Amino acid sequence: MNVVRFLARDAGDAIAQIGSRLGAEAVVLSVRQVPAGGLSRLWGKPLLEVRAGLPDDTSAAQLTAAPCGRKASQALLPLAAPATGAGSAAAPSKATGAKAPDSGFMQEVSQSRADTGPPGLGGRWRSGRVLRQMGVQPLLVEKVLERVRTRHGEEPPASLAEELRLARAVLASFWRPAPEPPDGSPAIHAFIGPPGSGKTTVLCKWLAKSVLDDGRPARAWRLDSRAAHFAGLLDFYGEILAVRVEREWTGVQGLAGCDEAFVDLPGVNPLDSSAFEQLQARLAGLAGAQVHLVLNAAYDVSVLLAQARAFDDWPVSDLIFTHLDEEKRPGKLWNLVLGTKFTVRFLSGGQNVPGDFSVARPELLNCP
Repeated sequence: MNVVRFLARDAGDAIAQIGSRLGAEAVVLSVRQVPAGGLSRLWGKPLLEVRAGLPDDTSAAQLTAAPCGRKASQALLPLAAPATGAGSAAAPSKATGAKAPDSGFMQEVSQSRADTGPPGLGGRWRSGRVLRQMGVQPLLVEKVLERVRTRHGEEPPASLAEELRLARAVLASFWRPAPEPPDGSPAIHAFIGPPGSGKTTVLCKWLAKSVLDDGRPARAWRLDSRAAHFAGLLDFYGEILAVRVEREWTGVQGLAGCDEAFVDLPGVNPLDSSAFEQLQARLAGLAGAQVHLVLNAAYDVSVLLAQARAFDDWPVSDLIFTHLDEEKRPGKLWNLVLGTKFTVRFLSGGQNVPGDFSVARPELLNCP
């Protein structure tokens, strides 16, 4: 078995990471708490170290022989239990201070392995297949169904319509409302994201709606980080909307006479640590800014999750998804609601300004 090590904030984060990397057939071998790294160990919460892997052919055959709908959970707890034999990967080490697996976490993962197969056998939830068809990853489907069962009971209702109603209500319970903007001082909106995510287009859409629909006086900034941020769309629409676009941030004194400030920053590759540091330094100078992380919804779910988690420790206010016109399964964005800590604020499609730019709501993500 090829064993992969994961570090997670909590059980939900671990389930999401395992599902993204290994898929629905993964089994958890061990779990222990580890302190946060670096200086953050002084104030940060302990992390969960989870070791999981995909069973080889022999293990797969043993799992298949387990009772229907239980192959993962049947394999999970025995493998996670502290071993007494020498050389066991799951055995706690006194020398390293490793702890025995967290039984609460193991129970959560085990219970989350809901049976979402065809109806007709006891304890099966048909809504699980609907969620998978929407593009939700299997382990996150099981996270939803676990909460459904907690509220309703182990047996699904006879009516599929009622079962889907329960699933919709649970999905809505995971939805995080966007934070209220601060009163009084002008709102500062800073847009960050990977290159090609469409953040400048989104900024222009929001700016146009603010100026044209709400009649709010606004100003825009096009700031450089490590790389030059060349003139383009923002300058063009700034001229059309009679909005001044500036290149140098001078602090709150530069906000006089405007209700909203829109700050465009160069896209950064999450793997480029130097660019990340440059962008963090630039954001540090935007005191009180709402930071909007812009992601391209047409990308694969695994890419979106990796991009979002790269900004996990940043002061991100919310997510904005672009390119919805290129994505046939917007339901896959539930993976970001269920598998990250971020709020989804806006959904955008196309290049027209202001064009398709809507406040995100659960029903817009193809709820079942």
